[in-house]
Amino acid sequence: MVSRATLHNEDEIKRLGLKIGDTVIVGRAGDVIPDIIKVLGEMRTGKEKVFQMPKNCPVCGTELVKKIEDVVLKCPNTKCKARKKRYFYYFVSRPAFNIEGLGPAIIDQLLKSNLISDPADLFFLEKSDLLNLERFAEKSANNLVASIQGKKQITLPRFIYALGIDNIGEQTSQDLASHFFSLEKLKSASKEDLINIQDVGPVVAESIYSWFREKQNEIFLEKLNRAGIIIENYKPSTINYKLSGKTFVLTGTIESMAREIAKEKIRTLGGDVVDSVSKNTDYVVAGENPGSKLDKAKKLGIIILTEKEFLKIIE
Repeated sequence: MVSRATLHNEDEIKRLGLKIGDTVIVGRAGDVIPDIIKVLGEMRTGKEKVFQMPKNCPVCGTELVKKIEDVVLKCPNTKCKARKKRYFYYFVSRPAFNIEGLGPAIIDQLLKSNLISDPADLFFLEKSDLLNLERFAEKSANNLVASIQGKKQITLPRFIYALGIDNIGEQTSQDLASHFFSLEKLKSASKEDLINIQDVGPVVAESIYSWFREKQNEIFLEKLNRAGIIIENYKPSTINYKLSGKTFVLTGTIESMAREIAKEKIRTLGGDVVDSVSKNTDYVVAGENPGSKLDKAKKLGIIILTEKEFLKIIE
């Protein structure tokens, strides 16, 4: 049962002609995401209102900005409480540090109690810090601390992704890791070095270059180092690139492994993983209960792999 569908893109709101009070048709974008497909103009009563994007951040009041290359408004205030929360959620998510048991509700509690100010503080938490929080007892406090401490070692692609640099997703994080092999080399890279990487243009290069030269980010990286975070350097010599140049799309549930693990195995073997099916897709891996991506793959004549066939490829 879909209870809500969010719409953040101002250009898409204008394209749909959407107004406050409209009746709409909602469908599925990809496998899961609820998507507003159409506005039912014939059902309007005349009471509908034109939606206006806010000019200021509703949390901190800072004037919002929208760069030419962006499609969304952003709050530029790095100290904004909303931005800080979202970054914590991002940092502990599956593609990043993947800290189980540390969801938004607990992060919100830790922030409210002033136990953490940046994600590096998570690794300094002790059981005694948690026992004063609501719904935390001896066992749950021990479990969370153990879960956090168990994630101190991380691969370079995941670490780059976890930094939350503008315009850097999972695939670009992987590309950067396979090009520079270590965080130190990435940190010292020039803009020209970055632009020479496939799919990294001037905008992305500027984001990376600027991020590593901001004082607050230098302090954050040093704090992670003091917390005992171990970043595994990328080791190309141990990798079999048998999937080099091949693009995969995953749809449905893969029973034998988590989706993030499946993505990582594909990338380790030189392949790319994308979210949407196109004529450039080489394989679609269809797990249990696949979505509309499978139908599109069939129409385009793309090779569809069962889970068993996929596991053979990545052996």
